Amino acid sequence: MRTGKWIVLAGIALLLCTASSCKWTNVTITILQTSDVHHHASGYGPFLDYTPLDTTDSDSVTGGYARLATLIKQIREEQARRCIPTLVVDSGDFLMGTVYDLTASNPIALQYFTSLQYDAVTLGNHEFDWSPSGLALLLSNGLSNGFNVPVVATNTVIPADSPLNMLKTAGVIQNTKVIEYPHGVKVGIIGLMGPDADTKAPVAKPVTFNHDYAFIQAQVDDLRNNKGVHMVIALSHGGVEKDGTGEDVDLANNVRGIDVICSGHFHTDTDDAIVAGPSKTIIFSPGEYGENLSRIDVTYNVFSKKIVCFKYKSIPVDDSVPGDPATQAMVEAYHAEINANIAPYTLAGPVSKTGFALELAALTETGLGDLAADSLRATATGLAQLTGGDPCDFSVVASGVVRDNLYPGSTGYITFADAYNVLPLGISPDPTQGVPGYPLMSLYVTAPDLRNICEAALTIAPNIGSDYYLNFSGLSVEFDPTMAPYYQGVRSVSLYPVNDIPCMNDAGLVPIIDLDAPYVSTGLYHCVVDLYALQMMNVVTDMGLTIIPRDEFGVEIDPADYMSHRIDARPDLAGVQELKEWMALLQYLGTAFPASGAGIPELVYGDSGLALGRIIINL
Repeated sequence: MRTGKWIVLAGIALLLCTASSCKWTNVTITILQTSDVHHHASGYGPFLDYTPLDTTDSDSVTGGYARLATLIKQIREEQARRCIPTLVVDSGDFLMGTVYDLTASNPIALQYFTSLQYDAVTLGNHEFDWSPSGLALLLSNGLSNGFNVPVVATNTVIPADSPLNMLKTAGVIQNTKVIEYPHGVKVGIIGLMGPDADTKAPVAKPVTFNHDYAFIQAQVDDLRNNKGVHMVIALSHGGVEKDGTGEDVDLANNVRGIDVICSGHFHTDTDDAIVAGPSKTIIFSPGEYGENLSRIDVTYNVFSKKIVCFKYKSIPVDDSVPGDPATQAMVEAYHAEINANIAPYTLAGPVSKTGFALELAALTETGLGDLAADSLRATATGLAQLTGGDPCDFSVVASGVVRDNLYPGSTGYITFADAYNVLPLGISPDPTQGVPGYPLMSLYVTAPDLRNICEAALTIAPNIGSDYYLNFSGLSVEFDPTMAPYYQGVRSVSLYPVNDIPCMNDAGLVPIIDLDAPYVSTGLYHCVVDLYALQMMNVVTDMGLTIIPRDEFGVEIDPADYMSHRIDARPDLAGVQELKEWMALLQYLGTAFPASGAGIPELVYGDSGLALGRIIINL
């Protein structure tokens, strides 16, 4: 009996040992990813409607740090109870895009990452909107306030004399990141800036980005061969489309050994993960503005050294998710700080109102684009008249700087935050100007150059990206697409009267240029643009459409002298107080369509409004 008892016990022990061995043959890791949140700490939608601590009012706002925090904490805790580790990452463009860019002294995005204990983040093109020095300042400010999340930037080439190099030396910016989980499984992380994102970071120089596949392959090989990682995860600001194309699919096809690509930049919400390339790389993306959280559970087999299965889900972040109180308290603490700095305004203070949605659409004229352009022309003209200057004949706003739509929401009010979020990007290269936002510039062009500006908007933009589509105020443009291949698509350009800001008086149009008639104007035309659009004029010139910015005397403006042509928001004060793009919209809304009045007129800026006829397409 005693012998038999020991045989039975030994058999049970062997079974337990075998079961344990089988249990750890497969190791599961959960990955949670955000990307392209663009500082939407209070979600995407009307500012007054965001109620993250109340799930009973069915608010229309999506995203928000508090809701994301709830999901991340819940999933992390659930998986911890199952002994499954959770990796939390972000694929870039976490900064730039909302009123929270005013938190530069302690960026709220960096505090959010720290409080949620993200494992790693990478850089997007918009992290460089304030130049490498600006990014270094933002990261340093975050660091001094407790930011401790690794910034993995594998293909970012930082010169030795750049302020970013000090952060790299300190370990804030890392080439790669290795995380070792229980049971001996190591995960290696690389962070990549894609080629398209690179082209949309025009002020990143002298920082550059190495897109060579051989270079990226060497980084992956180093992680696997020298650092002993079992899985390689790429945080890529490259982009993927729902149809299975895009830069990150190209990456998977050309670089072996990447198991997972957490993709960003294209703002694509992938319904399903995409598998591509010789290594069967898994690719996914959560979309934009925190509206979704990507979750993937991957199971790695320690013997085959491969991912044997995965389960992907894009989790909606909406009013059904109760916000995390601690995270929302952090956001509201920032509100108090911002309100103190923008007095007499407040973030939630109504500026204007609307009874309909104004939304930007790709490569076409919209009421929102017209409204943005009108605001520049109206505000700049008002300031010029105060000092005896010329009124502005026309204005230009690139679609790429229009970041949010305007919605009536439950109240109809447009707040300071809503208005700011429409045109929030950029900063001045002048270090004495501490307020974010692109400065507005005053310049003059000839009639042929004006026609070329219109040609760039309608012919070049469809080929290089909808961000470069131009929205106009003060112009009526006739366009023939069949002539576009010859850069002759714009057939005529006419000016609205300078006092007709919403461009309603078609009877008052003055012809400037007409390719089908002998008339050509020889005058100069006063224009207001933001600094970004002014810099892009040189790019258009290089593409074969000459555009020469000039001063009021017709003398060509040297790019080194652009800052001498800033519009002063306070000509009554000493020095220059730059007029920012968002300030022009705020002022125009508050004066032309105040919250106490009838609001934005649908007749002018609605879907069937007369203003949606500034671009006349001849088919």
